[in-house]
Amino acid sequence: MKIRQLFFLTIATLLLASCQKEDSTMYVGAPKDLRYIGIGEYFCGEPFTTDQPSVFSGGEEVRFSLIDVKSDDYKGENLIENFRIHSGTGIITIRDFNDLTVGRYTVDVEVKNSMGSTTFTDVLDFTADQSIPQDIIYMPNIYSFYGDDLEVATSRPNVKGGGPYEFTLSNFSDVFAIDTEIGKVKLQQTYPIGEDDIEVFALDINVENALGSLSKRTAVIIEVIGKNVGRLFYNAISFLGSPTSYGLQNAINTNTYGVVEKEIDGEMYSTELEEGNNGPNYTGGLWRRAWSGVAFDFENEEGFVSEKIVKAYWSWNQESRADLVSDVIDLTTVNEEAYVDVTGFWRYTGGAQNVNQHLGVMVCKASDYNEEAPEQSNWLLLENDISEHLMMYTTAIINEKQLKAEGNHQVAIPAEFLGEEIRVALRADFFNPAVGGLARRFYIYQLQVRAK
Repeated sequence: MKIRQLFFLTIATLLLASCQKEDSTMYVGAPKDLRYIGIGEYFCGEPFTTDQPSVFSGGEEVRFSLIDVKSDDYKGENLIENFRIHSGTGIITIRDFNDLTVGRYTVDVEVKNSMGSTTFTDVLDFTADQSIPQDIIYMPNIYSFYGDDLEVATSRPNVKGGGPYEFTLSNFSDVFAIDTEIGKVKLQQTYPIGEDDIEVFALDINVENALGSLSKRTAVIIEVIGKNVGRLFYNAISFLGSPTSYGLQNAINTNTYGVVEKEIDGEMYSTELEEGNNGPNYTGGLWRRAWSGVAFDFENEEGFVSEKIVKAYWSWNQESRADLVSDVIDLTTVNEEAYVDVTGFWRYTGGAQNVNQHLGVMVCKASDYNEEAPEQSNWLLLENDISEHLMMYTTAIINEKQLKAEGNHQVAIPAEFLGEEIRVALRADFFNPAVGGLARRFYIYQLQVRAK
């Protein structure tokens, strides 16, 4: 009897498996049964990436879209901007330095195939917990206020830890005021400043929640500017390059390959660039033939020496062309004047000359930018070589005051680009070694766009 029961149980199991397999292969219709592995312990402000979800689609290729993120506890400004979804895999990412607050969150995802689409409501459900504040970051991290800009404020900072928070200024509280609940900073009162002057303030900020506090030096930089100085619209930021990263935070490096023609010393010159010989190479702890972050010691006006990161480029004795391209810069409110402001230094090695090694400045409208091949964008070359306007490198420690006085150059952005979203770029060109050794080096301390 037991043998007979076992026989029928086995047959039933096989039939069930067969039916399930047949159903899976023969199903035709919109996606169904989307499932994510739940998020376990999560703390506000931390990055998080889900595993790839499963979805029943009958073998059809599907596309995922983030429809909504909901929470009755969120106190920020734009909840869904804290999340990203990969359209091909459905993997959901909670971005680093998000502004989630303590509480419960649910996520709605749409899955689409050729047969239709399905929205899965509350398919991901998690709780964000609080921890002691870990870090605070303002984006951007530098602002410019005119002396009478009393209604202009910084952005709300992102904090790892979870609110509610209490923010306080640790210095310059006689000049600036901080919103104690959300951390925005603005001028307390009109600040007297010369028409052509800039005064820079590095603000130290303390943030506290119910579990503890964090003090951060130079959490945000605010420059107070005179009326003849353009307001800061873009400031390129860098960190130290590594074997896997150029160290460019809001700019990218892009190299040109193929046949390149350029006038060198009054004559047209043609060469062919290949990635293996003329592209980026990380050696000796530094990038060559690519824009990247490199550390230098700087001495401020008080004689204090600290390490700062510059954007560096040198060709390492090979022909090359590489562009340092900005993020999108919004000049839609600008109608009077805009310019690229570059501060940097250079040096020669190995008999190099400037005649065949140039640092150019370019601009293009954001709508004319080629994401797939940035070097093929509709760039307008504003100046072929600004390097001779920069400061010559003479010592291991750079004096910041001297650099700003002797190494600064401004390039006007043409009127046709005002009122537009744009990108700017620095172009490093190293060609024709017969003219001179290709060992010139460029170091950019500051790349900005200012406008009125």
